[in-house]
Amino acid sequence: MAHVNITKDLTEVKSKVVFGLTRRQLIFFVLAALVAAPTYFLTRDSLGNDIALILLIVTALPFFFFALYEKNGQPPEKQLKNYIRVRFLTRHERPYRTQNRFAALERQAYFDEEVKWLASNTETSQEGAKKDGRVERRTGDPARHAPDTGAEKTTGKGHQTGKARR
Repeated sequence: MAHVNITKDLTEVKSKVVFGLTRRQLIFFVLAALVAAPTYFLTRDSLGNDIALILLIVTALPFFFFALYEKNGQPPEKQLKNYIRVRFLTRHERPYRTQNRFAALERQAYFDEEVKWLASNTETSQEGAKKDGRVERRTGDPARHAPDTGAEKTTGKGHQTGKARR
């Protein structure tokens, strides 16, 4: 019974144009022939047959590489374009930034408190009495702890309480 391979991933399917070659491969093989054949015929008499043949192979190799090589579904020119973009055109430092949902909740709570204060302040000011309480605004990054600027630590390296514990 005849066996036919069917690919499961249709992105790997490439249409063949001539002699089982894709259009891309056919174009690069024709370019290789157009560049390498004249190189061989022009250098065969002056350099000798062996060296001219090596020169033909060397001039055709880049075209064969671009026609046949593919990594992760990308041809070499796309890989080269991506490499140049990442290596030279973009910044090397990419700061790590997160969306801190806790800080957003704290800001929202502050705004809610401020709205309540303003609403109650306008009601009392209309009646003639003035409310002296105000919502305290926190400065800095609300998601981080405030640095310990109070009393010095009583334990740790070099402190007598820390030494007494050991």
